[in-house]
Amino acid sequence: MRKEVLLAVIFGVILGGVILYGINLANESATDLSNEDKTSAATTPVATPTLTQKSLSIVSPQNHSVTSDKLITLTGRATPASNIAIISEIDDLIIETSPAGTFSAQINLISGENTIAVTEVKNDNTTITESITIIQTPNLPE
Repeated sequence: MRKEVLLAVIFGVILGGVILYGINLANESATDLSNEDKTSAATTPVATPTLTQKSLSIVSPQNHSVTSDKLITLTGRATPASNIAIISEIDDLIIETSPAGTFSAQINLISGENTIAVTEVKNDNTTITESITIIQTPNLPE
């Protein structure tokens, strides 16, 4: 009986020492990293981000709206004279925005959840994508 108790105590002391060494090593490396961050932040200039306006926005319908209509009108704004690709559950359309930057398209809906992705392709071939989800249900509660 004494051998088992003695072995358990020795094993516990060794295990405790390993755990304490691991915690100490983790704390030292964390403080070293924070000190490196402070010195690199002091010597590295920080670039100020410039705010860029998103040119693509879906005006209607609103995201996560519920409708009983099978056909909706999707309207939005984008860069004038850019191409718009509209991909829904049923329809795939490519249209051009007006000189004022507006667009409009009729979209057929399926029953249930409809994800509509609108992608703007600008003249410099850069793209911006916005997605909305429309729920179509045959009967709405009153």
